[in-house]
Amino acid sequence: MLLIFWLSIVFQRIKDKDRLKTVILCSITLVVLISLFLIALYYFKNNSLPFSNTAEVNQLLLLERPYIGFIAVLGVFLAIEKAVLNPSFKIIWFSNAIVLFLFIILISARISILTLFLLAAVYLVFYFRINKLKKTLILISLAIGFGVLVFTNKNISERFFIKSNLSESLKTASDYEPRIVIWDCAFRMTKENNFNFLVGFDGYKTIEKYFSDCYSSNIENESKREYFLSENFNSHNQFIDFYLIGGITALLLFAVFFIKLLNESRYNFFKAAIVVSFLLFFIVENIFYRQFGCYLFGLFILILPHNKLNEEN
Repeated sequence: MLLIFWLSIVFQRIKDKDRLKTVILCSITLVVLISLFLIALYYFKNNSLPFSNTAEVNQLLLLERPYIGFIAVLGVFLAIEKAVLNPSFKIIWFSNAIVLFLFIILISARISILTLFLLAAVYLVFYFRINKLKKTLILISLAIGFGVLVFTNKNISERFFIKSNLSESLKTASDYEPRIVIWDCAFRMTKENNFNFLVGFDGYKTIEKYFSDCYSSNIENESKREYFLSENFNSHNQFIDFYLIGGITALLLFAVFFIKLLNESRYNFFKAAIVVSFLLFFIVENIFYRQFGCYLFGLFILILPHNKLNEEN
């Protein structure tokens, strides 16, 4: 996490922040285009796309599906922002945003799809200046569009565990969604005697041991248990992670940091969209466990203050 402080020093030497945004957007687009090329090769060879299977799909992408979907979301907002700022090139930037959006749909990145639809709804409610009736109709259309996408796209419906009825969907989710087991184990860990409500556990080795013990004792299916133990899953939630390692003190400090970011960015949709995107991603991933995640967070949080859009937009 010291990378974030290092980046803040480096940023003082960068004069043209808009050019930096362009470089970041072009880098994201290049990663997506290379991944699309690999996907095309796979499709022509196998005549199918494996996007309901996490293990196979990660072999076709330059980054793991949650991360490449997330940077594509950030790229969508950067591209739309550039289209607004540079009307003469808006067709190029809007086309860029559409390519990134379709890529997210193609790879069935759940949290990325949810993020885009949620932020589209936020824009309609708080930033789009039309009468309430039109807002309501567009919101209903947006909800219907999301439902149609989820229920008609086979890969996406499988990613959301959509089955013939609710009980079957819940059973499938409990069998195949690791976070259901992981978050239950995290909750059990907070009941341990050596967990301090104020400052959490004494270190990550203790947390890893408790996760392993929980997987061993609470997962009945042998192959599933071995899978969890071999992968050594962390909490898959940055807020839970801070609570386990630093107690309510660290959790509140992290929450206050995000509240401050949201408060400062609320008048500008593109700033708010980036903050909310990170917030939602933190709910399902521990991005501070990865060097790439720290770079990503540092870059986008540090470019937030350098938005030239009118704060009233």
